[in-house]
Amino acid sequence: MVDLFGGAITVSVPSTWRDVSQVRQVPDNQEVYQDCTEETGAVLVFEILQYQSDVENSNACSFFLKDLADANEASLEEQQIHSEQVVNLLLDGNNDEKKGQLFLPSLSLPASMDNPLELYACISRGSQKVAQGKKGSTTKDAHWIDVELCVLRLKNVETDLLVSLSIPRRENDDSGEGLVADYHSGAFKEIVTSFNIRDWSLFG
Repeated sequence: MVDLFGGAITVSVPSTWRDVSQVRQVPDNQEVYQDCTEETGAVLVFEILQYQSDVENSNACSFFLKDLADANEASLEEQQIHSEQVVNLLLDGNNDEKKGQLFLPSLSLPASMDNPLELYACISRGSQKVAQGKKGSTTKDAHWIDVELCVLRLKNVETDLLVSLSIPRRENDDSGEGLVADYHSGAFKEIVTSFNIRDWSLFG
């Protein structure tokens, strides 16, 4: 387990992945890890954002995936969403019928949040084509990356907490299809299911 944001959050991250803040500056609202051993180029980002009250839970994944794609300068034709799921963590966590779904079993609520308004996890898989290198790169330099995303919607503390795992596609795979669209990687499942907030004062 590793500590994020000064120990306010704990999560399981592969031991061979490095803390990017050790080699470059990372924004205060982010924690970033990168796979350095298998040369997969996988990048894991935890990001704390202001709660988007005008975005419905059903649209949260597409909203944030598009935001990421825009930051990566991917065109609409170079963005795909393969699957989306909205989980009500206040209802689904102890429901036997939901055991097969991806939710956050390690997440604990503080005593001060006896009656949370809403607690949803919006989970998706997508792909986008991203230019390699600096600005000025041509479309020939672009490659597909698979993005796995969990948006933890914390309405009580006016926060959207994003967990995203981006993995570049192999050089000989430029189809845009990637891995099986309906399934998440083992690494992403381990990260999400181990995720816990220990200090809710992190959100003010």
